[in-house]
Parts: sequence; structure tokens; C-alpha cells
Amino acid sequence: MKSIKTIGMLAGAMAFGFSLMGPVSPAQAASGGTTFHLVNQATGKCLQMNWEGEKITQAKCKNTKKQWWGHVGGQLYSEYNRAAWCMAHSGREKPLYTRSCSRAQNWSWTSLHNNAKTSIVSPQCSYLKVVSGAVKCGKRTGVGSQPGRKKMTWIVKY
Repeated sequence: MKSIKTIGMLAGAMAFGFSLMGPVSPAQAASGGTTFHLVNQATGKCLQMNWEGEKITQAKCKNTKKQWWGHVGGQLYSEYNRAAWCMAHSGREKPLYTRSCSRAQNWSWTSLHNNAKTSIVSPQCSYLKVVSGAVKCGKRTGVGSQPGRKKMTWIVKY
């Protein structure tokens, strides 16, 4: 009987520990999911995958799986083919593509809360940004309140 209690307490402690590793934010819970739009602050358009191996573009925001993104660890995946196709780059100042998540890079951001304004950065290529209408990864386009800063700022929308 004592061992059953011990196992139950251990299972409860492990479940609590796992919940601390990846809690769902109130915004995510309220929206009923963990996928989100990434809206460029300068253009007001959503980041959109098109097909595996094709360029990631931006388009008018719609309720299409091609524009819904999620994250697993540091990878950003397309809801279109959930967690199988992720955001990837080919180097600095080059377009982004959707690739198999096993071949995609990690990204970091400051917040994925609803309406958060965040930069998205890869250690290999730098900032996710929009330049002349194209989605690229590369050097900063501005700092602080400079107009170019909005090109590399993304608004998270649930």
C-alpha cells in the first residue's frame, strides 16, 4: 500500500514539473490553442508558408492554416502540416523557407503572449524582417524608435 502511495505522489510531482516546463499562457488558454499569427508591424501582414521548400511570404491575415504558427522548443512550425514543416533560413540576407523541422534552425523571441511586439532572432542569420516586401533574415533595420525597427518587429495574434 505504501508503494502505491509513493508511486502516486511521484506521478503527481512529475506532472507538476512538466507543467512548469511548458505552461500555457492565459492568452493561449483563452484562445483555445497554442498557434498564432505573426504580423509584421510595418506592413500589417501575416507571415505565411506556402509549401515545403518554397519561400515564406507575407499576406493579408486570414484564418488559414498556412498563416498559423506554433512553437516546439526554439522551432517555429507551420500549422498547415503541424510540427513537420518549420521556418528555416539559407543564410544572412536571404529568403526564408519552410523545411522539414529536422533541417530547420532554432529561433528566439521575447514573448509569445497575445499582442506582444517581439523581434524573432536566429543565432545563425540574425533578425527575421521584411525588406522590400520579402521576408528575410539578416542585420537590423533599425533600433529604438527608428522607422526601420518596425520591419523587424512582429505582433503575436491568437
